[in-house]
Amino acid sequence: MLALEISARFIAGMKDQRVRRALATNFSDLLRYQNMLCRYDSMALKSLDVFSIHGFPVGYIQVESNFLGIRNGGGNPVGSGGWVNITEKYTKAKRYCTEPFEVMFDGKKKTTHYITGEWIGEKHPQCPDAPAREIDIRCASSTEAELAPQSLDAVFTDPPYFGMVQYGELMQFCYVWLRKLMGGEFPGLELNTTRHADELTGNATAERDIEHFAEGLAAVYKRMAAALKPGAPLVFTYHHNQQTAYLAAALGILDAGLTCSASLPCPAEMGGSIHIHGTGSSIVDTVFVCRDRGTAPRAMLFENAEQLAKLLTRELAELCAAGMKPTAGDIRCIAFGHITRMAIWGLRAEWDATRPTAAKLESIRLAMDALATVDEVRAALEGAKPVTATGVRTQNKENREQANAVAF
Repeated sequence: MLALEISARFIAGMKDQRVRRALATNFSDLLRYQNMLCRYDSMALKSLDVFSIHGFPVGYIQVESNFLGIRNGGGNPVGSGGWVNITEKYTKAKRYCTEPFEVMFDGKKKTTHYITGEWIGEKHPQCPDAPAREIDIRCASSTEAELAPQSLDAVFTDPPYFGMVQYGELMQFCYVWLRKLMGGEFPGLELNTTRHADELTGNATAERDIEHFAEGLAAVYKRMAAALKPGAPLVFTYHHNQQTAYLAAALGILDAGLTCSASLPCPAEMGGSIHIHGTGSSIVDTVFVCRDRGTAPRAMLFENAEQLAKLLTRELAELCAAGMKPTAGDIRCIAFGHITRMAIWGLRAEWDATRPTAAKLESIRLAMDALATVDEVRAALEGAKPVTATGVRTQNKENREQANAVAF
């Protein structure tokens, strides 16, 4: 009863009348929604939210979570299934907006470095004289985005990784409860479902194949490229187990008239994620940096598996120095990223975006295989000379001093 009383006071204090009316009218549904999104960890003896492990597990033990949640002796929330945990996260997020930071590692030692003078939002709450910023948030398809030519300084995005996550199906579970709670007239909740035939993912059941995915990426990248200022970057993260998925990424870049100037390995995933656990997949993304003009370091260019193996040896040593232990899956995905980049580099001059999609995908596959296959890279790595972290820093310094930049 105490939870009901406090929650009722919380609803009454909300400023948005539509939200307040919806919550008050559907409060019993809100309680069921809270409980539906929780599961019980029988080992840790606490309530957890259903997505606490970056997946969508089906719990065998039902739990009706305390709506408000409980705290331990230190004042911290017990488990992630209570409302206090949500408010704690929200508070941390708002604090990050006014005091953003980067986390750096020296071996296993972690340090926090605050970014002086930076903030996230329209106005800095502690610096009223700072220039205001404009934020434009849209709920729409990027394939139909209307942006002014040469108006963007950069584009940063994280596209779907072909068929690895079915976003529409995943969010349907949350959406139906949210729509029931807020009502179908609420902005953004007009549709009955989150599933769309044109969703930009691969899905054999829905007959969304690699051509659908490639054409969708190309449609987005072409619009973004047209809106970018000359030489400005389009940057995106990507990884997948199969070469086929990289063909689509390369097609999108080439159709947009861009060149991949860098492909950088970056730890990004959690090994415990349900959609990759036990699959031999990678927790390392490739960060693709693309431009319509610019330069690329000569040391990053290669023509065969042996030359790529030398580049990979240095990068793997850097990852190890940062505390990672690259797996076979990591190495495969990093190699695919570099091979994709160099295939784009070789095809860009004669690329014809008007050809059929299937023909373009096949030409990319042939270009990638002509450079190196993953098996060839793996064999070359076995015979490569080990590189220490110190050697990596020295080599990178020599590369910068040589400044062998190749223009495109």
